[in-house]
Amino acid sequence: MQKDEQSTTLGKLVFAATAVAMVYFFWWLLIFDHGVISVH
Repeated sequence: MQKDEQSTTLGKLVFAATAVAMVYFFWWLLIFDHGVISVH
């Protein structure tokens, strides 16, 4: 039972880190002034 709880916690942590990274990437790509959009 302990291993399942540890795996669930690790999965939630990985999901949260990936979600934050994706939000930051799209913020940089679309909104930030010096992102890709202003270069093209």
